[in-house]
Amino acid sequence: MAAKPDLWQSIGVVTTSVVLGLRVVPSGLASQSLPAPSKCFRHSVESDKTIMTKTADKPAGCVIALEEAFLHPKLRELYPTSWVKILDLVGGRLSDVGHERIRRMDAAGIDLQVLSHVQPGVQTLDRDTAIRLSKEVNDWLGGVIKEHPTRFAGFAMLPTQSPEDAADELERTVAKFGFKGALINGHTKGRYLDDASFSPILERAQALDVPLYIHPTDPPQAIMDIYYKDYPALMQSWGWQVETGTHLLRLMSGGVFDRYPHLKVIVGHMGELIPFSLKRINTALTMGNWLLASQSKDTESADRKGMQNSVFHYMRENVFITTSGVFDQAALNCAIAELGIEHVLFSVDDPFGDNFEAVEFLNKAQLSQEDKEKLAHGNAERLLKLLPETSSRRGTSRSVFSFKAKIKAKLARKLLSLFVK
Repeated sequence: MAAKPDLWQSIGVVTTSVVLGLRVVPSGLASQSLPAPSKCFRHSVESDKTIMTKTADKPAGCVIALEEAFLHPKLRELYPTSWVKILDLVGGRLSDVGHERIRRMDAAGIDLQVLSHVQPGVQTLDRDTAIRLSKEVNDWLGGVIKEHPTRFAGFAMLPTQSPEDAADELERTVAKFGFKGALINGHTKGRYLDDASFSPILERAQALDVPLYIHPTDPPQAIMDIYYKDYPALMQSWGWQVETGTHLLRLMSGGVFDRYPHLKVIVGHMGELIPFSLKRINTALTMGNWLLASQSKDTESADRKGMQNSVFHYMRENVFITTSGVFDQAALNCAIAELGIEHVLFSVDDPFGDNFEAVEFLNKAQLSQEDKEKLAHGNAERLLKLLPETSSRRGTSRSVFSFKAKIKAKLARKLLSLFVK
């Protein structure tokens, strides 16, 4: 018997992140012409010990998710047809930022989502179009947040093609709408944030004391041709993580966190592979950069590029990671052991990730209740300056809709596990 269409849509939501590896977003697109803050709050040997304090299945009092996507219709019109077809696999969940999304959040047990536009945002458009549409979409998102101030917050979309305009747009959205920072989709036409041209964005983010969320995107075309042309499924499953992790390590190698010591950067997907090799990366990258700097005859270049601290230092002072799309207890334990509980935040990657799976993963985390609350909402409240909430603001999760949605999600995950077993 064939599965019902809505079940297949549920499967689509679970599997879209796998399918995404089969698409290619071109480096350029044709030029053509959305809450008030949430009210929900160093690494040490003690942090490792609390991992073993079991409070499995006891839910957190409040849940905040940080990497939650939407798609604006103006940008949908400009994206390649092949990319739009992939995004359409999740049905209308990307375009919905109203009551239906809130109903899905309630059903799964999520209090607040920090919304951001799906990649590539405006970063593949021409400069003038990017500036115009970033303002338009950010205004729209500000309106959504105003309508649902206890359920949504926002990260700005920035026209990184023009760093000065991007910095001004970041400040405008923080001041006018209370946005919590900005989400940047990797490189901009082959230039990464360690490039000196992006200094206005980094300087403004530090001055405003808001984080920059670095989200995956396709690597530059030359890298794609070498690694992924013949194996496109490697792109999302491996390439995006390597690309974003490398971007973060470039910031360290380039001395960005030395020039902007209070800058905060967030990366998703449990740290984009870095926590699992952190000891080796720390030794090799830190010592390698120091040796190169000491051998450099160009003092000005050495001063600009040399790392003044270790990778460990930056990861525990400037970097925060989220659980988006990686609902694995072993990976979580590794990340907490390496970075400390205060630098790990809960996220889903809705609608590409499964809200139910994510919250179930959170509730089963082998953490003390205090640390579980930090992971679920406390760290986000501190980093994003959200007002702490002692009780949940979401609606009931015991509705017929919630029951049916939970069953569909579980069945979809079971079917997917059979397909990839």
